[in-house]
Amino acid sequence: MSPAKPRTRTSATEVRSSLIRAGRTILERDGEAGLTVRAAAAEAKVAPMGVYNHFDGRDGLLDALVTDGYAELGRAVAATDDDPSTRLRSSGRGYRRFATSSPVVYGLMFSARCTPDLEVAAHAFEVLVDVIRYGQVAGVVATGDPTTLAMQTWSAVHGAVSLELMGALPPNVDADTNYENVLDFIARGLRAQPAE
Repeated sequence: MSPAKPRTRTSATEVRSSLIRAGRTILERDGEAGLTVRAAAAEAKVAPMGVYNHFDGRDGLLDALVTDGYAELGRAVAATDDDPSTRLRSSGRGYRRFATSSPVVYGLMFSARCTPDLEVAAHAFEVLVDVIRYGQVAGVVATGDPTTLAMQTWSAVHGAVSLELMGALPPNVDADTNYENVLDFIARGLRAQPAE
């Protein structure tokens, strides 16, 4: 008879990461109602107590999932193209790609039901502000407060994506074409005016 293998304990970081991954999977597969403590624990292959130990329960896990969503959104809009016009458009496309690939998390991010880490959420917005600043330095984006211009930009892309995700676009409107038109509209609105 061989000796019993000693049990190894999973690190707290691994448990937390597994629960975040599990929560995202459940949300996108089963919706918000499907996310329970037991379901998250089963998906992550940890004891249900892990959800309480790391997140203080379901609501804490939801807040962590939304925070993780903002971190991912920040990475999605962080375009690095050298050309400022291309960078702005790439940033907008990254925004839509994130939203359409994680529609439930995206919806929760902008709901009153969850409370993300404010620093992480603010950073996602600051990434867009930096894209606007980059265009201003290059002389492609109009002068003005970059935060205000970023808020106007975010409002436009958020509106377009939200209409798409809600299925509220008219039946004869192609979502891809509409979104590219919105990006064109934003670019025209942000365009620097030639000096008189």
